[in-house]
Amino acid sequence: MIDPQYLTKRHGVWHFLRRVPVEYEQLDRRGNVKLSTKIKVATDRTGTKASRVVARMNETLEAYWRGLADRETAEAKQTYLDAVKLARSLGLDYQTPSVASSAPLDEVLRRIETLIVGNAINDPALRKAVLGGIEKPSIMLSQLFDEYEITQKVALSKMSPDQVRKWKAAKKRAVEILIEQRGDKALHQLTRDDALAFADWWEERVISEGIGAGTANKNISHIGGMIRAVSKRLKLGLEDVFAATRIEGARDGQRAPFPIDFIRNVILAPGNLDDLNDDARDVVYAVMETGARPSEIVNLTASRIMLDAEVPFIRIKAEGRVLKTEHSERDIPLVGYALEAMKRHPQGFARYFDKGSSLSATLMKHFDKHKLLPTEKHKIYSFRHSFKDRLKAVEAPEELIDEMMGHRTDKPKYGDGYGLGLKLKYLNAIAFKTKTAPATTVAAAAA
Repeated sequence: MIDPQYLTKRHGVWHFLRRVPVEYEQLDRRGNVKLSTKIKVATDRTGTKASRVVARMNETLEAYWRGLADRETAEAKQTYLDAVKLARSLGLDYQTPSVASSAPLDEVLRRIETLIVGNAINDPALRKAVLGGIEKPSIMLSQLFDEYEITQKVALSKMSPDQVRKWKAAKKRAVEILIEQRGDKALHQLTRDDALAFADWWEERVISEGIGAGTANKNISHIGGMIRAVSKRLKLGLEDVFAATRIEGARDGQRAPFPIDFIRNVILAPGNLDDLNDDARDVVYAVMETGARPSEIVNLTASRIMLDAEVPFIRIKAEGRVLKTEHSERDIPLVGYALEAMKRHPQGFARYFDKGSSLSATLMKHFDKHKLLPTEKHKIYSFRHSFKDRLKAVEAPEELIDEMMGHRTDKPKYGDGYGLGLKLKYLNAIAFKTKTAPATTVAAAAA
């Protein structure tokens, strides 16, 4: 049912009546919008049918207003950017009317002299660019994501389709939540109070609803990052009102590593992984024995699965997608279960290629059903934590562990890092025994 305030009777006919919102008054000067539904009150005394018609009218009207605002914003933005470029072409920084009006007299005279010397005093566009005749464009929160997306063209070009989908969904949802909480404001109208209220709302959800603090902080960071990028691109000079608003003193529960005996005696027990499809099962084996992220395993291609090398290995490298960090590129030898798994999938895992979410859902459903997660803190990612602990247990060098995990290290890096032979030594030391494959050695691999 439409808001009753938009539905009114006039001359025995139901009418739609709505005042133009303040934010659109300069674009639509009608004051009040009056439209007839052409439905007589006598035939629809409760207004049920008329309400449905009015609802459609309201949707159309709001779309019309948004269209007007978008066009005006686009024109204002381009006019402003043109003025900035023109000012720079004359060796000047662009000044908005408010800044120009308070500039020192010698600065104003210098700008006028530039126009006279360049014979541009009679050119309206150049005059506005030099003397500051154009205000900065007003960007609404509802336009923030589209403007931000423009600033990220290079980064997006390196992402896979699934990464782009997730990236867009997270940013768009953050903006939607902010609008729900604080209204669709222009970016320059956002205040520190808005930012703090948004952070407080998230903090309350963390406390009362059990929302992860990491989730809350990601949403807050998304907003701050988008506004900063758009402000920089459009030279808006916006205050960073979302600075230092992340929730402090709260950390999401850390994923726990699988105990080694639990992996050996429960997860690898006969029959416990049989219900998984072949691809998902072998991804588990590969993650377990390489410490790679599941997304890194499922997105391997044949060119990065080196089964015929002296030491068989996989190469984690950005190829058609973005890795989690720049330190994630690395070579990992294949031993035990991982080697057998990759021999069964020399071309990669087509079923889950760029479908990490699908793999995660499949594995979590199976592990939950078969009680393969000791506690709520255990996830599929727990294999990575176990892998790190296993390497520590055999006293692998800290730098080697960081390199195998694809972690950043603050220590300076010299040379090409640890070779496959040394990595292989430690992986053989921690590998779970399989029924068919002996431990891999450099000599055995070469034979």
